[in-house]
Amino acid sequence: MNETQQMLEDTVNRLFGDRLGWDQLTAIEEQGFPTALWAETVEQGIPKVLADEQTGGMGLGWADAYPVLRACGRHAVPLPVVEASIAEWLARQAGATLPDGVPGLLTRTIATDTVSASALKLDNARTPWGRTADFLVGVAGQGDGAELIIASSKGLSVATEENIGRDPRDNLSGNAALIARHALPLAPDCVHWLGALARSAQIAGAGAAALDLALKYGAERSQFGKPLSGFQAIQHYLADLAGVVASVDAIAMAACTGLDQRGMAPLGRNARFEIAAAKCRASEAVEKLTRLSHQVHGAIGFTYEYGLHFLTRRLWAWRAEFGGAGEWGEYLGRIAADVGGDGIWPVITA
Repeated sequence: MNETQQMLEDTVNRLFGDRLGWDQLTAIEEQGFPTALWAETVEQGIPKVLADEQTGGMGLGWADAYPVLRACGRHAVPLPVVEASIAEWLARQAGATLPDGVPGLLTRTIATDTVSASALKLDNARTPWGRTADFLVGVAGQGDGAELIIASSKGLSVATEENIGRDPRDNLSGNAALIARHALPLAPDCVHWLGALARSAQIAGAGAAALDLALKYGAERSQFGKPLSGFQAIQHYLADLAGVVASVDAIAMAACTGLDQRGMAPLGRNARFEIAAAKCRASEAVEKLTRLSHQVHGAIGFTYEYGLHFLTRRLWAWRAEFGGAGEWGEYLGRIAADVGGDGIWPVITA
């Protein structure tokens, strides 16, 4: 970890560690969007780690921003920090500046025929934290390329929904007034890929937090006169859990590094391979991450008062968002089939 990554990790862990205990997470679920915490997060520049320096951002790459994405999983952050980071990076690629406020990232590629000179027509457009969004950011196809669309969220109809982690996953409908549109040197499906990368990092962070809780509980809880961690079965659970966390962490970090180095063009050997592998591995790992951490905790792990569920519920939500193991495994399988048995190793190690 370099100096920048260490500084970011210390900053975000200090902020969210202080502000997002189990009681605070429960209160946010009951009361709604934590406006004060979002303001504090923005004040510290956390959602702008991937933004251009000329727009007040840090201008970092994905590898340096990885600690922020990971921390959003580790602390079960109920804020659109990850979505805002993606939106800022897209704006950076397009040479655009986003408005102030809470962003709403449109997770599906915008159909070209829904964009006019003055408005964006939305029909149940999936938007995390759509109910609190001050503006919308999405990507549409434009000829052979793509276009960044920035639109107002005022006057839209909002069908409120939540994922299993109780984070807003709203659907927006209506005509959104255009604020700006910019040519984007990326493929129209880039949001899906960037979202998959971000969720992989969040799964790594939440898995690490679940491991920490399991280690602490195993050391503190005694049975038959000795700590739970002294029993061989529990030791196997913890070792297996640690191995899964390490694998997801490593592959998600590798995908971020790959994106910095090779980009995400639709053709040729690029970071899409690493992103697909990261999300496939992360989604596949969720079952074991949740099962083992709950097995170590026993019955208490299933109670609402004990905070393991803030992590494991989000793990199951993120497992499917932006494609599950099946979708990404099929993508990797097609590559392997195309290059053949002798050709897959050079693709992996390129």
